[in-house]
Amino acid sequence: MNHFFIYIDVKYFKGVFINMFCKISITSAICAAALFTGCSDDSSSGTPVTAGMDEAGWREQCLEIINEYRATENLKPVALADEEKQKCADEQSAADLKSNKAHGHFKECGEWAQNSGPNASMANGRKAADVAKYYLDMMWSEKELVERGERDLDKDEDYPYIGHYKNMRGDYTKVACGIAVSEDGTTGWFNVNFY
Repeated sequence: MNHFFIYIDVKYFKGVFINMFCKISITSAICAAALFTGCSDDSSSGTPVTAGMDEAGWREQCLEIINEYRATENLKPVALADEEKQKCADEQSAADLKSNKAHGHFKECGEWAQNSGPNASMANGRKAADVAKYYLDMMWSEKELVERGERDLDKDEDYPYIGHYKNMRGDYTKVACGIAVSEDGTTGWFNVNFY
């Protein structure tokens, strides 16, 4: 199936400047907003947030998805980081959700790279594993830009377009998958930290 990628540089939406990256096919459209750090005119959403989810095995599923993608390029698998880093990734996700700033707390858990899945709909009982799969699939799909020769992994200026893919295939050994959910259960925030 042919996919078309659209990158909209800067837009202003609900008081926040955002980057839009969209993957569009004939039958579906998937769009994710990557919020610029520090561009919000409101430092806190005021929304109560719960770090983490009590869902057994979702981090292992997150890891499995990452390693399945890495295997397609004969890359070494990564392992889950220790429990302290997993908890830190949850807390970092909660802070990002509360401030509504992607990568707003980057490096606070000692990570070297981070992928962020902002403002995930948690409607209809959506689970952490579903959110992880949705965002990881979308992030890896940036590879198509490289395969078509539109972006180059060795060019720093292409990072905003393919950074999620580049991080997922990077020379890391561990990952921490974190999630937070608004207290009303409607919105989630997913971060993957790479070590």
